[in-house]
Amino acid sequence: MAKVFLNGQPVEHPHEVHEHISPMSTYNGVIGALFVLTGLTFAVSFADLGPASLTVAMVVAFIKATLVVAYFMHLKYDDKFHLFVFLGTIIFVGIFFGFTMFDMKSRDALNDEQETFVRWKEQENAGKGLVVGVDNVPERRAKVLAEIEAHGGGHGGGEHGGGHGGGEHKAEAKAEHKAAAH
Repeated sequence: MAKVFLNGQPVEHPHEVHEHISPMSTYNGVIGALFVLTGLTFAVSFADLGPASLTVAMVVAFIKATLVVAYFMHLKYDDKFHLFVFLGTIIFVGIFFGFTMFDMKSRDALNDEQETFVRWKEQENAGKGLVVGVDNVPERRAKVLAEIEAHGGGHGGGEHGGGHGGGEHKAEAKAEHKAAAH
């Protein structure tokens, strides 16, 4: 038996550390599964699943990522501490994206510049229709509606006497409202 040295000193009773080596059949099976899942992702993009399309695509992507991390990055055979660190990171990234998506979803409902309404369901349930381009702050809404009526909007026969429902006047009042909001 040959002598083993560590830092220039001979080592008594040396032993080798062997990492897990997977057979080629495992890698071929995993790459085959990845190809099948990629084909499934492609097929789902053409299927008319409606809102479920994103969910199905994300589930397939999660499965593919799990296969890559477990087999090609050898996390399946590594210390469980490394798995804990990896999953902890994924959880916190998920939390971050969750808060970001919540913010993006609710941002439209709170922003007057985007002509969206905070209480549109409340108004709709009360039987009051919303005027496009007018928010639901009662004082501002009343002012804009008064301006639209003053210009003859909505009933035809305004200043221009057209039978187009006064759309030109509504557009002018909307532009004035936007200018006043800024």
